[in-house]
Amino acid sequence: MTAETLDVGLARPLAWRRALTGFGITLLVSAAAVAGFALGYQQAFAGRAIPGVTVGGVAIGGLDRAAAAARLRADLPDVARGALIVRGPGGDHAIPFASLSRTYDYAGMLDTAFAVGHDGDLPIRLAEDLRALVRGASVDPRVTYDHAALQAALGAVTGSWDAAAVDASVVLGANGQFVLNPAAGGAAVDRAAALTAADRALSLPVAGNAVVELATRPVAPTVTTAQAAAALQAAEQMTRQPLTLRAAGDPAFSATISPAALRAWVAFGATPGGGYGPTVVTDAARAALAKLAPKIARAPRDATYLVGDGKVIGVLASRDGTQLDVDASLQAIANALATQASDGPPPTVQLAVTSVPPALNTAAAQQTAPLMTLVGSWTTHFTPGISNYWGRNISIPAAKLDGYVVLPGAWFDFWQAVGVPTADQGYGPGGAIINGHTEETGAIAGGICSTSTTLFNAALRAGYQIGERANHYYYISRYPVGLDATVAMGTGWEQDMTWRNDTAYPVLIHAINGPGSVTFQLFSVDPHRTVTLSTPIIKNYTRATTSYEYVTTLPPGQENQVEYASDGFDAWVTRTVRDATGAIIHQETFYSHYATVNGLIQIGVAKTPSPSPSPSPSPSPRP
Repeated sequence: MTAETLDVGLARPLAWRRALTGFGITLLVSAAAVAGFALGYQQAFAGRAIPGVTVGGVAIGGLDRAAAAARLRADLPDVARGALIVRGPGGDHAIPFASLSRTYDYAGMLDTAFAVGHDGDLPIRLAEDLRALVRGASVDPRVTYDHAALQAALGAVTGSWDAAAVDASVVLGANGQFVLNPAAGGAAVDRAAALTAADRALSLPVAGNAVVELATRPVAPTVTTAQAAAALQAAEQMTRQPLTLRAAGDPAFSATISPAALRAWVAFGATPGGGYGPTVVTDAARAALAKLAPKIARAPRDATYLVGDGKVIGVLASRDGTQLDVDASLQAIANALATQASDGPPPTVQLAVTSVPPALNTAAAQQTAPLMTLVGSWTTHFTPGISNYWGRNISIPAAKLDGYVVLPGAWFDFWQAVGVPTADQGYGPGGAIINGHTEETGAIAGGICSTSTTLFNAALRAGYQIGERANHYYYISRYPVGLDATVAMGTGWEQDMTWRNDTAYPVLIHAINGPGSVTFQLFSVDPHRTVTLSTPIIKNYTRATTSYEYVTTLPPGQENQVEYASDGFDAWVTRTVRDATGAIIHQETFYSHYATVNGLIQIGVAKTPSPSPSPSPSPSPRP
């Protein structure tokens, strides 16, 4: 009994185990079958879209990429057809889609479509395959276009629809009165909103026209009519009365500016506080003051030295000059006009004047005066006569140069120092070399070369740097050979004589006019220079001749020297200047070519009497 009961109890577990083992084997076989199906399905559609995939409603299942692309291009609506209609205050404006390169993003759409059922792990791919087979897999179409082209096209359209605001202004009218131009508001298209709306419309995969409504915003003027009216009132207050101008330090100066002239000075514009108002700090006012400046200006006077007994004995004091400060004067005028009371008297403004210091002041001159000594001198003798306006063409420029100071490092320029000679200054006609011949009264200030040559030789022997110098056309015996210095002036040209004070101390020019002579003395602190001049080298000597011409324009027997004979030659003179140590400072050779000029003497002779006329024969009587 016991054994039988045990057998029955063990048989039941064995049966269940056999059943479970069979079920497991069945599941494994089924899973293997499904896996085999899935792998086969995947291999069947490798490189192709799985069944059920659509792009924008176009089925591409089972197609490879090239075939799918061709089908999409054939079946999708053409989004390049149509235009973007921009609707604004100026009406409708069409921007063709083709100009914006609008098309589908074929590459991106196909990438998304071909990823369905092909990307991810096998379970994910199987799930997507089943989903596509049962419900389908739809890919939304995507549109692309040229954003830069859209922005440029919108800018061109909207720019023409902008209406700029007009600022109010005040101007001077043709009648000489101020005129108010009122302000006007403007409008501007909201370009940012327009671009956002256009982007949204173009991104929709819809063929045909798309409409964009443009919004505008008001633009206020910078200067309102009320601001301009206030500026006009202020300008009329500023210019209602004449303005009197005076200058500090010059009680004799006074100028009155009429209200009409003041209005021409006024300009309107932005004020420092951000408003709008009138000002007289203008180019017109500046030009008007510039015309007044010469009446106020006073040139500074340099200190100079007093000479007595051949030495410097004292100093003539310097004097500051004055000049108009235009900018400061304009500001003073503006302040006075802006603050004048409506019932007050006409305004008066003291113009701003600045001091102009002299190049050599009294203190500097007094410091050097006791140290100054004679460093160079030369004298030229001449015969006063018609050729030098009886000496005045020599003495007048010499007197002008007396007391002239050449500062350290400065150049002396003969014509700049003497000025243009005129009859009003006392000059007269004198000798000039014209076309190689002497004209006794050929030029105003003829004979002035005696002054320039004399000063040149004084500077030469003092050891200063020589600049411009030229010899006369022919040799004149009262000058040292090869060391004359002619000066001349014509229309648009001049022959000058210059030298430079290349020392650290001022040089005083002292002129002495004597009867038939002119002397120049140069005083300065001794620079301890030694000057040597070589004996002139003479070459190419040509002797001149003198001829006689008998004329009846002179009394019989009277002679007139029309041209003096002057031998021609070339001359070279070398100057060497050494400092206190013997080192050479300057060394130059002056070359002069003197032309040969033959003399001419006219001799008066009596006129030959005209022969007596022969009597005319009497007519024979007629028979």
